[in-house]
Amino acid sequence: MKFIKPGLTVLLLLTLLSSCKKDDFLYTGKVKVTYTNHPTDLNVYFSPAENPQLAITNWLKPDKNGTLEYDLNIGNYILTSSSTTFFGPVGFQIRAGKTTVINFDSSNAGNVQ
Repeated sequence: MKFIKPGLTVLLLLTLLSSCKKDDFLYTGKVKVTYTNHPTDLNVYFSPAENPQLAITNWLKPDKNGTLEYDLNIGNYILTSSSTTFFGPVGFQIRAGKTTVINFDSSNAGNVQ
């Protein structure tokens, strides 16, 4: 009896420890930006919503289809577009493991989905 109780305790402890697994935490998400009108001089950058004057990316260029995808840490951001054509700034949020989609329609208005 003296050996059974400690043996059962050790067995229970080993069972509990082996059943625990480390959770995978995601700290990033993706933003996908699509421009219906995409002039050749179009450039984009992202900044934190708390400080829009601080660019956290260099100027990025959408591809030939007017699409840009970029990975960002979770948080709130502002997308700024630079072109001779006016595109207003757009605020958006990145959630872990999710893709935030921003579409600029034919009137150059940005809509977050």
